[in-house]
Amino acid sequence: MMNTKISYTKKVQLMPPEFVEGCRKYLHDERQANPDDVNGKMDPQYVAVNYEEGTMTVLFEVKEWELNRVGILHGGITSTMMDHAAGSAVFAFIGHWCPTLDMDIKFISQAVLGDKLKCVGRVIHAGERFVTAECVMTNETNGRLVATGLMTSANGAVLAKGAVNKNTKNE
Repeated sequence: MMNTKISYTKKVQLMPPEFVEGCRKYLHDERQANPDDVNGKMDPQYVAVNYEEGTMTVLFEVKEWELNRVGILHGGITSTMMDHAAGSAVFAFIGHWCPTLDMDIKFISQAVLGDKLKCVGRVIHAGERFVTAECVMTNETNGRLVATGLMTSANGAVLAKGAVNKNTKNE
């Protein structure tokens, strides 16, 4: 990941550091309260927030149910972990859940049962309508890069204010 600050338009305000840290705690508590949904089952550990770089670090341990039929981490679970880490960073820094519109994941190496995976999600750009984030997944067990990803999300702050296209139905 590059070491640059988040770019954002003047109409988008980033959340203050105390809010960002509060989000980390909220995400942890939500996981505890919902152990049977996919985020709860993946058991993410929110270990670090870097306000200057706009990053949130999330750890995962590969579990048996996450393996594909050849015994390695399923690509869909890898994508979900990365989407979760990048989305958590977006939530923390933008202040709203922002639905993912597009993900581009590059799979580089495999992970196996018990591997400890570190996902660092980072907000790259926050615009009035869209937010762009990246995620890098590394295997803390063997030091390998597992995957990289780039995600685009709808800006949830705009959606929360009801600023949606007048030609679409909100159902």
